[in-house]
Amino acid sequence: MTMNLKNRIRERAKKSYIARKLFNWYCAKCFKRNPQELASKDYKRVMGRDLDWENPRNLIEKIYWLIFNTDTTLWSVCADKYHVREFVKERGCGNILNRLYGCWERVEDIDYDSLPDSFVIKTTNSSGQIIIVKDKTRMNVGEVNKKLNQWMKFIYGLTSAQLHYMKIKPAIIAEELLENKAEPTKMLVDYKIWCFDGVPESVLVVYDRKGEDYKLSVFDLEWNNISERTLRTDSPHYGGVDIPRPASFDEMVSASKRLSFGFPEVRVDFYDINEKPVFGELTFSTGYGYFTDEYYSYLGDKVDIQSVKRIDTKDILSSIKINK
Repeated sequence: MTMNLKNRIRERAKKSYIARKLFNWYCAKCFKRNPQELASKDYKRVMGRDLDWENPRNLIEKIYWLIFNTDTTLWSVCADKYHVREFVKERGCGNILNRLYGCWERVEDIDYDSLPDSFVIKTTNSSGQIIIVKDKTRMNVGEVNKKLNQWMKFIYGLTSAQLHYMKIKPAIIAEELLENKAEPTKMLVDYKIWCFDGVPESVLVVYDRKGEDYKLSVFDLEWNNISERTLRTDSPHYGGVDIPRPASFDEMVSASKRLSFGFPEVRVDFYDINEKPVFGELTFSTGYGYFTDEYYSYLGDKVDIQSVKRIDTKDILSSIKINK
C-alpha cells in the first residue's frame, strides 16, 4: 500500500466507519508482522524523517522508546478514563475530578433514565471519542448507541502502536457536562501542562474548537506567551494569541506536580470551571507535529530514559492480542 493511499484512507477513516475498518485491518496486519514498523511509519508521516530507535533524542522518539522498552502498566491504568479516577484520588487530588454518573461495560447496559438532562458520554480506552448531550430529550438514543458500539469494536492505539492504550479493556462512562456559568455557550479551553517526573515545564493551551479544528498557544509557568518559539507557525492549528491566565492556574500546577511524579514524561490536562480546576486526563503519548523541531528536542532532553528499567519488548507485546 503506497504512502499516499494510506494517508487518504487515514483521513477518510476519521469520518467513515467502513474506511476506518479497512485502515484498522491493514494496521492489524502490520502490527502482527512488526509493531515498531507502525510507529516508525506514523512518525515519518508526521515528522518527515526516520524515527531513531537506537539513539532517541526528541520528545516523540523518547515516548516511543518508552512504549516499546519499559513497563507501561501504570500508563494503561492512567490512560483509562475510569480507572484513572482512583489514581487521582490516591495522589490526593480527588477534589478536582469531574462528577461521574455511571460506568458500563456494554452499550446495552447504559441506563439513560438515570442520567441528568445534560451530560457527556465517552469510551474509557481512547482520546476524543466523546458525545456531548446538552438536552437528553432531543437525543437520538439509537444513533448514540450505534456510535458507541462502533468505537467499542476498534482497538484504540493500534494505528500508531500506542501499546498502553491497546491493553485497556474498553468501557463507557458518563460524566457531568462542564460549562462556565459566566459563558455557558462558549467552548471550553484546555490547559495541558507538560511535566517531567513531577516537574511542570510549559502549558499547551487549546481553544476555538470547531469539530476537528482547533487553535494552539503555549505559555511558560509565569504565563509568558512563548508560542512563536515553540509552535510551528505554518501549522493550521497555530494560534499564538494571548489567552488569559486561568484563575485556578496555581492549583493546576500544584496538582500536575503530584500527578506526574514518577513518570519520565506525561501531559496533565485540565479545565478551569467557574475558577476551579477540573481534571481532564493524563496523556502519555500525545499527538504531535505542532511543536518546532527545536522544542521537541528541548523537551526530549528533559526525559531521562537512562533512569528507567528496560524490559524485553517481547514481554510487552505478549500481553497484547489482536483478534480484529
